[in-house]
Amino acid sequence: MSAVARSPLPVLLTLLVPLLAPAAPARKAPRFPERQADAARVERVLQALSVREKVGQLLLAYPQVGKETPVEVGGVLFVGTTLRKLDAARERIRSARERARVPPFFAVDIEGGNFNRLQRHPALQKLPGAQELAALEDGEVEAWGARVGAAMRDVGLNMNLAPVFDVASRGHMFRNGRAFSGDAARVRQKATAFARGLARAGVAPIGKHFPGYGDLDADSDHVRALADWTQERVRQEAAVFRAADAVLGGVMMSNIVYTAYGQAPAILEPSLVALAHEGGGLAVTDDVAIAALAEHLGSTREEVVRRAFLAGNDLILTTEPPDWSGGLDYFGILVPLVQSDPKYLEQLDAAVRRVLRLKDRLGLLEGWTG
Repeated sequence: MSAVARSPLPVLLTLLVPLLAPAAPARKAPRFPERQADAARVERVLQALSVREKVGQLLLAYPQVGKETPVEVGGVLFVGTTLRKLDAARERIRSARERARVPPFFAVDIEGGNFNRLQRHPALQKLPGAQELAALEDGEVEAWGARVGAAMRDVGLNMNLAPVFDVASRGHMFRNGRAFSGDAARVRQKATAFARGLARAGVAPIGKHFPGYGDLDADSDHVRALADWTQERVRQEAAVFRAADAVLGGVMMSNIVYTAYGQAPAILEPSLVALAHEGGGLAVTDDVAIAALAEHLGSTREEVVRRAFLAGNDLILTTEPPDWSGGLDYFGILVPLVQSDPKYLEQLDAAVRRVLRLKDRLGLLEGWTG
């Protein structure tokens, strides 16, 4: 046996090298949108919920009045002055999260420019508007999206009701500066880049206003807005959203009436909600609390809520607190409806399953014990 073979040095080196070598970087858990939902966990949460709790998962509502009562809604919507004091908003979100059996979405709409609910956040005081963003390179637009997402997560928000995918070179969306462009390719490119940045920061983007507001002059919040387009034109407008399907959490349905599909606004038209679901994400209503919506339909506000569910929407958005005495009893409207027919209970499960899948992709159900 050689002298080298008899030396203990090789043995010592074999033991020491792994200890001295730099540690491999820890692999980060994937974030939305790469993170996939755990189907078994989603099903476990779904089966643990009562009918009332499932109905709650369909509601995206203004923060409730009671600050100690359980949070039953699937999402909390921050609008108006609710984000004026950031520390107060952080505390409100923390409290709501603790009082909820299923972690909620905490949603806001931050598009850019004058449409910036987090203007008081130091990182977003100079956030460009959509038309300014459209003039930037894709990488810069994505960086702004990531910056918005990081600021949102700093406060506790995890869903942005943006960006706008409407193609408009004139009309309401162009005048108010919310549309990126009148060129479909540019809208597709820039809105997708902004959404990609949000998603990269772990925030779920919700594209709007599906299937497209276009260059209409009417403001659907106040008047009955009609798009007298062919079905082919509607699908062309909707196709702009499709490029972003991989990074969107879903789409917000518009309040426009597309006459080729019927006389109801898109949020209440089953065929258009089904078209939205082709993208694989959630279908979210625009605000069902708008009084003009029921007036233009010639129905009650309660009927608008019923029809929003029956049309197949996954999140029913309302700017009313769910426990406000002057508002609608959303649970009182929807629970009896879904219990009236087994097929409605199946529809409820399908919608809640989609909601829970997105929550799991955001990491909200991690470690859920009920």
